[in-house]
Amino acid sequence: MSLLYIIPMAILITIIGALPFGLVNLTVLDISYRKGRVAASYISHGAALIEVLFGITALMAGSLIGQFTRNNPFVQTLVLLVPAVIGVVFLLKKNHSETKKSGKQQGFLQGMMLNLISIQVLLYWLFAMTYLNTVWSPEYNVLSLSLFAVGIWLGKMGVLWTYALFSRRIFTRMGFLSRNINRIIGLVLLLTVVLQLIK
Repeated sequence: MSLLYIIPMAILITIIGALPFGLVNLTVLDISYRKGRVAASYISHGAALIEVLFGITALMAGSLIGQFTRNNPFVQTLVLLVPAVIGVVFLLKKNHSETKKSGKQQGFLQGMMLNLISIQVLLYWLFAMTYLNTVWSPEYNVLSLSLFAVGIWLGKMGVLWTYALFSRRIFTRMGFLSRNINRIIGLVLLLTVVLQLIK
């Protein structure tokens, strides 16, 4: 595959995985509505960095990670336990109405942590790379990996910026969402756990 297609391909793959409601998306919606798009952008940058790491890791070692996960009961339990516990915490957490600004570093680290605990993001990348490797045999050089990383970054930031941009409109029209954002985040996390159990 030509190098010209790497960035558009990475953007498309990232958008497909990042577009549905998830922990990071809902948090960006909430932060953008309460604290503004600048505060939400800090979280977005942190989440995008982890997305790049997930994507590059899945591209280079996806089969090994998948095999290790399938053959390790402890890892399988951890993959289910972490989002389940965090989901329960969000369900019990009250919505906050404060408008105190978050610092760049705090928001960036929050974005990183949110994407790290979104185990389904890594699972999506493992699945996507398994399919992609059937149609593309990349050369693992600095240029191709850099272009792939740029595409992931642009795709993730584009999706999160769109969520932030329309946060006020979404929350204004969907009052239930703004009043129950933490419960919805908790339910989304628990739903991902249930889906993994069903698989």
